[in-house]
Amino acid sequence: DWQIATLALLLGGAAIILMAFLVGLISICVGSRRRFYRPVAVMLFAAVVLQVCSLVLYPIKFIETVSLKIYHEFNWGYGLAWGATIFSFGGAILYCLNPKNYEDYY
Repeated sequence: DWQIATLALLLGGAAIILMAFLVGLISICVGSRRRFYRPVAVMLFAAVVLQVCSLVLYPIKFIETVSLKIYHEFNWGYGLAWGATIFSFGGAILYCLNPKNYEDYY
């Protein structure tokens, strides 16, 4: 069923984002942050791909099943999911920046 597929994609992306957060948090506590920049960025990009697939699949399949209405309006949760996806993509880009060129001043 397409609803289960979109739910699985969204929850899979959320689980990957949670793992990336935990890896980043553990790397800060251990003191080797720069070693984990690339794995966290890869995890965030993978989560973004899963979430974009589900967020594109959902309205297409929803409109196919409900063909009686001409105008469709989605709930605020759909916009929140797009916002989370955009912020995850931004976080992945920030993790891809070269950290060797910058010094920490704290």
